[in-house]
Amino acid sequence: MRRLLNLLVAAMAATAVADSAVHAHGPLFSPAPETIWKGGTEITLGFHTEKATGAGNKEKAYEMSLEAEYGITADWEIGIEIPYAWKEENGGDAGGLGDIVLDTKYQFWKRDLPLAQYKAAAFLKTKLPTGDDDSTPRLGSGSTDVIAGLATGYESRRWYWFASGVYRANTEGAGGLEKGDKQFLSVVGGVRPVLSEYDEPDTVLMVELNWERAGRDELDGAGLANTGGWELFVSPVLWWTYGQIAIRGGVQIAIARALNGNQATSDYRARVEFVYHF
Repeated sequence: MRRLLNLLVAAMAATAVADSAVHAHGPLFSPAPETIWKGGTEITLGFHTEKATGAGNKEKAYEMSLEAEYGITADWEIGIEIPYAWKEENGGDAGGLGDIVLDTKYQFWKRDLPLAQYKAAAFLKTKLPTGDDDSTPRLGSGSTDVIAGLATGYESRRWYWFASGVYRANTEGAGGLEKGDKQFLSVVGGVRPVLSEYDEPDTVLMVELNWERAGRDELDGAGLANTGGWELFVSPVLWWTYGQIAIRGGVQIAIARALNGNQATSDYRARVEFVYHF
């Protein structure tokens, strides 16, 4: 009987952990501190599109991606993202495998409150040069790049907030071209309009403020004039969750910028993701 009770308690605890992870929410266009439970797997099918125009250029990009995350422990996960890209630029187009990304995240701090949590995590990503950088337009950067950052946040039954800082170090790719390093800062607020139960459909609304800055690109060590600068985006996001399935989507709209020289500027960016946990 004691063994049976222990098994029931363990099963209830595992279910509670799984439900908590499934119903956890985070930003769409910036990193979150959330990690999946030990032994858990998250599969994400994503679609991303963006458009930029100006300075005599017209650029469109579409990307389908398959991402898998696995929980080594309750605080440490590893993952991989495999993209398929299609790009159009000034009448030319190209499609194929994009740059694969390997990632890991470690949640180093968590504070539990009644029906709420504070969390913080560090993460590291490596972008591999798997996309074709000889095509026009290029599908990959031709370089191995490293992305690192910190993310923190608060989640309760009603309210959410998140903040993150990210640095992307780019290396030299084919043809002597090295894209400028990038920095990203984000703050996010969110609300659950209706306090649903775990076994009911759940909706969360968020608004992200995303700032990103790029250094000048260099060709054979010489800076390129019409590259680099910063842009600021406001990004409304919608989450819908039911059971082990989540759908999230949002749009990034540029509201301020200071770019060097003459460059195409962002008209919009949009992303939709379908997520499954098991």
